[in-house]
Amino acid sequence: MRLKVLFMIAVLAPLVVSCKSTNTTPVVETPPPLTATSLATQIENSTPTVSTTYDEGQKLVRELLKNNGGCRLPCWWGITPGKTTWMDARQILEKVSLFMSEPGSTESFYVDLHVLPPYPYPFAKYMEHSYHVENGVVDYISVYNFDLAPNYHLNNVLETYGLPTEIWMRTYSKYEIDIHPFLIDLFYKDSGILIEYGTGYPLKEVDGRLQNCRIKEMDSPFIHLWSPEMQNLSFQDAKKFIDTRSLPEPKPLHEATRMDVKTFYETFKNPNTDVCLETPKNLWP
Repeated sequence: MRLKVLFMIAVLAPLVVSCKSTNTTPVVETPPPLTATSLATQIENSTPTVSTTYDEGQKLVRELLKNNGGCRLPCWWGITPGKTTWMDARQILEKVSLFMSEPGSTESFYVDLHVLPPYPYPFAKYMEHSYHVENGVVDYISVYNFDLAPNYHLNNVLETYGLPTEIWMRTYSKYEIDIHPFLIDLFYKDSGILIEYGTGYPLKEVDGRLQNCRIKEMDSPFIHLWSPEMQNLSFQDAKKFIDTRSLPEPKPLHEATRMDVKTFYETFKNPNTDVCLETPKNLWP
């Protein structure tokens, strides 16, 4: 239950902010690619004095959230799972982090980061990122940026990365204390990408079906990235990255809603769509 509550706090906070934002659709930029080493060199040169570290760090985060270090997912900020060494990745990350956990002494370890928000944010002082390192190389990345990364809002991901391999969803038949978790997982098997969108707004019930009409407002994803060449994961394999202990097991989109993946893609890549998703109430715990 504690994990469920923490998850919904994280989801609800940015949704309040997003309601105040404009309807302008951000442009996904695709600058020339950078290597982790060359990006780290730019970062080093961009921080001339210790006294400007925080401001320069925020400026760098703003740029990275816009251009992702010149690469596409599953690369994140110039760090490519299965290719980038932890030594090179650390040169980038230590410039944008308030806190970095100590790397383990073994060949396999996680490093957790508190990343600077790109600008003052009323709901949190940092964003949470995590990196797994195997034999000196980053092989898995998990990031949560609230709603501060427009390039990864649902419609922009669909527009940029195309038709997902699979889409899964989950919810509850009823809600607690005005919080009703509703989650959608986009799975790109050949790219090594799993992105989970969620909302906690109470759902409408119409003739025994739960109705979510806020899909386009689900703009605070949890992003999971790995190397598809090194880890050829199915969704059932990648499901280990998401919470299935305190939240329901995902069901395939078509089973849950009678909408197929292509229809979802064509519908929700449009930021102005008003289509609702419906799912039978008796399908969920």
